[in-house]
Amino acid sequence: MSKTELRRRLRQARAALAREVVDGWSSAIAERLSALDLWRHASAVHCYIGSLPGEVRTERLIERALVERKMLICPRVRPHGQLAHREVSALSQIADSVFGLREPVSELAPPVDPSLAQLIVTPGVAFAENGARLGMGGGYYDRFLAEQSAPRVGLAFEMQIVDAIPRSAHDESVDLIVTELRVIHCR
Repeated sequence: MSKTELRRRLRQARAALAREVVDGWSSAIAERLSALDLWRHASAVHCYIGSLPGEVRTERLIERALVERKMLICPRVRPHGQLAHREVSALSQIADSVFGLREPVSELAPPVDPSLAQLIVTPGVAFAENGARLGMGGGYYDRFLAEQSAPRVGLAFEMQIVDAIPRSAHDESVDLIVTELRVIHCR
């Protein structure tokens, strides 16, 4: 199956999930991730703000990072396939933005060097157990991850785990995948 077809099929399946299911599974994922040494030992975490239809919600992880006084770095989508990175120290610094996203408000959350992150929590449309990741198609995270050395954790529902993902030379992988049922060690 092509990337485009796989992306279309899984985006539709995710969007069809009931909000209660997404919330419940997202809570289980947050609990599973926050119990890992990788999370507990990270003093700085880069985390997307899950808000797209059927996407793993990250509010609980964000709240946990703030309560645990971790440096929290969240991305903003910028033109030309780039992400800007902002330090978030309060939920009030996050607001709705374009494309149905929730992002740090530029005027409230200062810019920060993303290489300070000791853990990167990564979104995806699909993941394979070998760490292959299929994003939304814009290459934003592939470009970002290519410049980072911190461990990468993909968050996904079990229904997003597939046998194989077609790969391109620029595609970046994850080290771990956390679902509502398990932790998959990829490398």
